Amino acid sequence: MTQSAHDLLTSGDGKLSLHYFSIEGVAEQVRITLSVAGIPFDDIRVPFSEWQTKKPTTKYGQLPEMILPNGQLITESMAMLRLAGEADPEGKLYPADVGKRLQIEEALGLTADLSRAWRPALYIGMRPEKLGHPKSADWAKEEKDATIKKLREAFLAEELPRYMGYYADLIKEAGGNAFLLGEDLTIADIAAYQGLNYYRKGVADYVPADCLDPYPDVVAFLKRVEEQPKVAAYKASKA
Repeated sequence: MTQSAHDLLTSGDGKLSLHYFSIEGVAEQVRITLSVAGIPFDDIRVPFSEWQTKKPTTKYGQLPEMILPNGQLITESMAMLRLAGEADPEGKLYPADVGKRLQIEEALGLTADLSRAWRPALYIGMRPEKLGHPKSADWAKEEKDATIKKLREAFLAEELPRYMGYYADLIKEAGGNAFLLGEDLTIADIAAYQGLNYYRKGVADYVPADCLDPYPDVVAFLKRVEEQPKVAAYKASKA
């Protein structure tokens, strides 16, 4: 017997739980989607101080992990996002129509591409040895800071404008006053919102919180997502 996504997330002896650190990270898009879809879940926040103890107990040595009410373990945030979207009783977050899903997948891919373009500029400050540089502890601070500044400013000058143009085109093609693919909020909008809003937080050195201001169509889109009633309700519950 085929089981629906909604049943999978709500049926069983237990309650759906999502396990991640006490940050937004890759789990926030899943939290928002579950909330928009009306799926109750336990939002388990793992303290960083407990991570080294918990890490060996996870399937792939990383979070997030989702435990379904029937006890099944789900890994990988994008799998969780699609499952949560498909559970939407209104059928809008991740519609069954193949054509609409294809559009959503393309937009999800765009957000993933942007994240991939940013990754070297991010990891240079976290794990520079992964990019062929000395470990942070062994790298002269002045040289490290100069390298971080160079990579991040190059991202802001070259990659970010290119991707903002792509998003602006999607928004205009969808009518210019709603979401990426039309009037209905989808998981592509939620993923894009999370991915793009990161750059407005001012948490990365040399990436100012106003770096998206030159792209008013994108900023207006982000505002529409966070003001969508169910998204706004979720955010208010976490304030």
